[in-house]
Amino acid sequence: MRGEEAKAAAARAWRSDKKLYLALGAVGAFLLALRLVMRSRAASDFIVHKIVQPYHRAVGWLCGFVPFSVAELCWAVLVLFCIWYVGRTVWLLARGRGRRLAVLWRRALGGVLVALSVYTGFTLLWGLTYYAETFEEQAGVTARPVTVDELEATTRLFMEKLNAAAPLAPHGAPGVLSGDTQAIFDASSTLYDALEQQYPFLSVSAVSPKPMLFSRVLSALNFTGFFFPFTGEANLNVDSPECLLPATIAHELAHVRGVAPEQTANFVAILACDTSGDPLYAYSGYLLGYIHLSNALYGASYEKWLEIAQQVCQTANEDILANNAYWQQFESPVSKAADSAYSGFLQSYDQELGSKSYGAVVDLLVAYYGGV
Repeated sequence: MRGEEAKAAAARAWRSDKKLYLALGAVGAFLLALRLVMRSRAASDFIVHKIVQPYHRAVGWLCGFVPFSVAELCWAVLVLFCIWYVGRTVWLLARGRGRRLAVLWRRALGGVLVALSVYTGFTLLWGLTYYAETFEEQAGVTARPVTVDELEATTRLFMEKLNAAAPLAPHGAPGVLSGDTQAIFDASSTLYDALEQQYPFLSVSAVSPKPMLFSRVLSALNFTGFFFPFTGEANLNVDSPECLLPATIAHELAHVRGVAPEQTANFVAILACDTSGDPLYAYSGYLLGYIHLSNALYGASYEKWLEIAQQVCQTANEDILANNAYWQQFESPVSKAADSAYSGFLQSYDQELGSKSYGAVVDLLVAYYGGV
């Protein structure tokens, strides 16, 4: 009887393993097909415009009916699943004497299948966007190498815009704007109206950005927000200094509009804030632009940077110092590891600069505002 039970158990294990191998093969083949699609601009454009973006609009609209971030709920479920999966694996190993290696192998395959499925889904719903027609191509804006003089002129322009906008943006403590975070989120509904008139291809139905409940965790991972392609939601860290929250909302809403590269999303966000007509968004956008430009100028010419930096108004200086102080407290091996992992993730989609591509917004700002 025991021999028959052992044979039956072995047969069940083989069927289970076979299903795992077939599932891994199917997901792997689909991922490979997506990688091949990435080599074709026409194919990438078709899938992104006909499948991915309509999906984002539909699921984003549905998720808009709930006030919380569905993306955050998904992440919480995933974390709980991982904890359960590891615990279940330990329990199976503890009671699986004589076949622990087989149990470990099967559980490892299951974990790989889950991870590969998530990555494949992300590649379909977002990764392909990196290979479709870009904002620069559609808008006719081209980043190019800039001279120190051009960088200085654009940095000075943003310093002047920042100083002019500061008195119009209600402030509380340093780093805090109106103090009414919900009002900032509510104002985002019309943020892109003017820019959509200039660039109609950015037009989408209004999508409400979502504040994250576990924002402090995002800060520890060095994130101010993220776009979640599975739910079409723009998710925001509301623990970080509020002075840059409007610009960050604009950045994530640029992703909602299919602007994938980080440096381009920052550029589009600054344009949206600049043309919004909202004092808080205008100030935050100028602040973001000035920070990027002045950091670049600091490396190119300290003397020119110092001459401009000394003219920045007290309000903006206090906001910059408050922002720096906030993020310094999260400098740790964890944040560095998260940044390295995200850089590697971006580079897997041929974003050569990784997370440093955020700084490449400078070239676009100089190209666009240099002629203003």
